[in-house]
Amino acid sequence: MSRNDTKHVQTELDADEYERFRAFADEHGLSLKEAGREALVEWIDRQQRADPNDQAFTVLETLEEDSLPESAETDARTETDLIDEWDGSDESFTLADAPGQSR
Repeated sequence: MSRNDTKHVQTELDADEYERFRAFADEHGLSLKEAGREALVEWIDRQQRADPNDQAFTVLETLEEDSLPESAETDARTETDLIDEWDGSDESFTLADAPGQSR
């Protein structure tokens, strides 16, 4: 890219933002100019990858408030308790481990 093909971008950061930015650039061996350019290009790339029509972005709009249960709470303490509590539906489910526990 020749010097004539470049454009300059300027912004303002408060003291804390500037310090975080400067420290990040230093940690990665980049000048502020290089770090800023990489950050902007990465942000643009991420924005262009997000498809606003993706169902993940629109699913909440399609849910009817009445269709959601008031609460997903249960007093089941074990997997067996939860299975006994299940209303006989053919739907399957998997219990998640508590944080820090593994099966």
